[in-house]
Amino acid sequence: MEGSMAKQYEVNSLTPDISCVCEGFNRAYNEGCGGYSFHIPQELGSGHLKQLSGGRNARVMDFDIRLARQVELNGVSRVPHLDMLFCLGDDIYWELPQTGKEFAMLSGEGYVGTCRETMKRCVYPARCDIHLIEIKMPLNKIKDFLGEIQVGCHFYCHSSVMEPFGKFKITPSIHVILQQMLKCPYQASLKRLYMEGKLLELVAVYLNETVYQTAKIPESLPLSSDDVKSLYRAKEILDENLAQPLPLSRLAKRVCLNEYKLKKGFKELFGVPVYTYVLDQRLELARLLLEEKKLRVSDVAGLVGYGNMSHFAAAFRKKYGINPGDYLKNVSK
Repeated sequence: MEGSMAKQYEVNSLTPDISCVCEGFNRAYNEGCGGYSFHIPQELGSGHLKQLSGGRNARVMDFDIRLARQVELNGVSRVPHLDMLFCLGDDIYWELPQTGKEFAMLSGEGYVGTCRETMKRCVYPARCDIHLIEIKMPLNKIKDFLGEIQVGCHFYCHSSVMEPFGKFKITPSIHVILQQMLKCPYQASLKRLYMEGKLLELVAVYLNETVYQTAKIPESLPLSSDDVKSLYRAKEILDENLAQPLPLSRLAKRVCLNEYKLKKGFKELFGVPVYTYVLDQRLELARLLLEEKKLRVSDVAGLVGYGNMSHFAAAFRKKYGINPGDYLKNVSK
């Protein structure tokens, strides 16, 4: 595997004094150890580039850097691959010389799609907190996987060639999985097994929340394309205000729908009522906060909108099968 991946991705620069950065990027993209880490030299800035996983079919990289000056890197991709990008820090953009276009990633955005261009130019701005998780999977290694996606997502796949899925807002559920990947508690073979499982979970959650739900056109309640956009906007507003969600009447006004269409349309489009969705996302956020190990259970309960500790504990136990206090002890080991 490692031999077949050698030099499939190559990074270089016209500026000699950042050759060490290029070397670090190249090792992370091409080596299969799954544990490589490169620290930005002090004269160039701070932060690190880590290879979280070098599994059989994927490279998972964590870019968490802050540069003292703008840096431009040229990238060459010699193999078609599936790209998954998650922008957890400031905005970043790439130029695509072959097409004359730019590709921007805004803070809080994700992107999933195929990549076939062979050249790109990435501009890393100065004095910005760049935090990007990148996942690359060679297409020839995941043909069966992509075939299953094509069958399930025929809504947007109109040919035998897999087209890019596009950009989407990082949801709380996806954010939780990304944080778990960043904080993997295992080493060696157990780490590889854990990361591969989380990668599959990430793809499944993405497809469910961003693709399959989009393709699910309700039949019992007529919805226009503007209605569907309004419902997705309502979901975004809920995600941004989980601790104190807007009353349905105010939420309906914000997204220009009547309350009946908001309630019925949300359930048909996303599979659960608004209230159930908010409770579920609150608990996902609570689980993430507990895993960060910086807060007490009572603090977490308050942050996600629970004023009553017993209600929070009961809801957490119902969803995850364990009390939040015991969960905190387990992740702290």
